[in-house]
Amino acid sequence: MMKRVLNMAKLHFRPEEAQNRLEPYEIGLKYTSVQRLKCDGKTILVQSADEETCLVVAEGEIRYKATDHSGTAGICDMVYLPVNGGAELSGSGIVMRYGAPCSRKTQFAFIPFREVDADPERHKVYGSSEQGTRRDVWNFIDEKFDSSRFLVGICYGASGGWTAWPPHEHGEKREEVYTYFGMQDGFGLQCVYTEMGRPDQVSLVQNGDVISIAGGYHPNVGCPKTGIRYIFCMVSIVPEDRRFMDLSTQLIYGDRLE
Repeated sequence: MMKRVLNMAKLHFRPEEAQNRLEPYEIGLKYTSVQRLKCDGKTILVQSADEETCLVVAEGEIRYKATDHSGTAGICDMVYLPVNGGAELSGSGIVMRYGAPCSRKTQFAFIPFREVDADPERHKVYGSSEQGTRRDVWNFIDEKFDSSRFLVGICYGASGGWTAWPPHEHGEKREEVYTYFGMQDGFGLQCVYTEMGRPDQVSLVQNGDVISIAGGYHPNVGCPKTGIRYIFCMVSIVPEDRRFMDLSTQLIYGDRLE
């Protein structure tokens, strides 16, 4: 019942609707906050306060400066901030900021895409071209990363193909946010449902859109022109409970992710 109540909240946000910080209760969640930050030459200050914070470059290139750390981040690079931390962002690009409550000390990290892409334990290929389900998944913040609640990564689906297939759900263990990027003028369809006859959301998604997933199955498909690409941010309900493959698939479509 709780999942159904949460899913009565708005779940689909256009880019302009995410420019101001979206609190968990505004997107039907309990713990995850999200914001779209546009760096256009001005310096933006990001403060983590009581949240561990993940910054993901979705477009362009930005410069970051934190205590004892500075550098340049390009598209798909990530910056992780511990609680009571902060960073100055400048340059030209779009950065997605995700936050989750954290009660312990972790460490700052810059996570470049090239590093994750070169690691076969963190860059996985699932599905098959024959079934229209081939996709690349890059796990930036995985079980081994020093985080309390986060599992964060990026997924690229093949043109016209499905991802998050077979449909799966995380039960009471995790909530999730998808942010779509790198699709130019293409689009995808995102489904969120517990019961197929009563879907919580079936949305046409484009660049910059945000979908919150409080629970239920959440498969999606990209158009033949560009496929679908998105950042996924999973947040564990119980701190330190972060097993990526701890999920349940919709058995009529398969018993495991492939």
